Amino acid sequence: MKKKIIYTILLLILLPVFSVYLFSQEITVISPYIQLQYFKNTDDQRILQTTLTYSKNRMELPLPGMEISFFTVGDQKELVATALTDNKGVARFELKSDTRLKAGKDGMWAFSSEFKGNDTIEAGASEITVKDVRLEMVLTQIDSIKTITVNAFIKENGTEKPVSGEVVKVYVPRMFSLLQVSELTLDDAGTASVEFPSDLPGDKDGNVTIIAKFEENQIFGNVEKRETLTWGLPTDYSVPVTHRALWTKTAPKWMIYTLSVLLAGVWGHYLFALISLIRIRIDAKKQEAKDEYRI
Repeated sequence: MKKKIIYTILLLILLPVFSVYLFSQEITVISPYIQLQYFKNTDDQRILQTTLTYSKNRMELPLPGMEISFFTVGDQKELVATALTDNKGVARFELKSDTRLKAGKDGMWAFSSEFKGNDTIEAGASEITVKDVRLEMVLTQIDSIKTITVNAFIKENGTEKPVSGEVVKVYVPRMFSLLQVSELTLDDAGTASVEFPSDLPGDKDGNVTIIAKFEENQIFGNVEKRETLTWGLPTDYSVPVTHRALWTKTAPKWMIYTLSVLLAGVWGHYLFALISLIRIRIDAKKQEAKDEYRI
């Protein structure tokens, strides 16, 4: 009887400990961030892109290998494709040219993307509405003046109507990012122009790519036109074989000299310590011999 009472008391004492342990072992459910974007490139290809990420320690991390469902939204919600997210948490789907998209009364196309979720990640969905726009970029050169002209039109009731008041940005690709050349606002005729800088470097032949785009536009999404032509300054980026730099196979001389001095100092200290140990041992033996001789 006493043993049963003791076991019961021990169980009551240990129960809260096990409860805390089991509670700490529960799986943490991730609340993802899902974003749907619309892209229309210079070849008029229309792409839906969904990015699936989550926040951890104030860092935005991707969720790869997750299945994303893409829908067109009209009178009824219709599944058009599914795709897996890549290592960056991005899933893409290209709308075929013969895909019939039903526009609403306001002329907008509606799309949505969904992630069903699993045991460790919550479900999520994102929706966008966009209007189809025809973006043109005309590049002209008169004498030494190079001009970029952009035009934008939408269709309403079967006729084209100019887009006014919207911003079109002009970029030139550089090594790591896009360099913004200008930010244009379309006038009532749906047109805007800017003079292209004459001091931008191109490749060895002077080729440079010019990009005009609606960027994260609330109505049109991301739409771009790009063209490559010889409007840049010819620049030769090749490095001579004899050139020494941090990015070449042969290191700069100053780096070789500095490293040699540092290594010589380090190994010199090792050698000095080794010689000192040997001398100490020799002196100790001599001292022992003297002590024995005195005895």
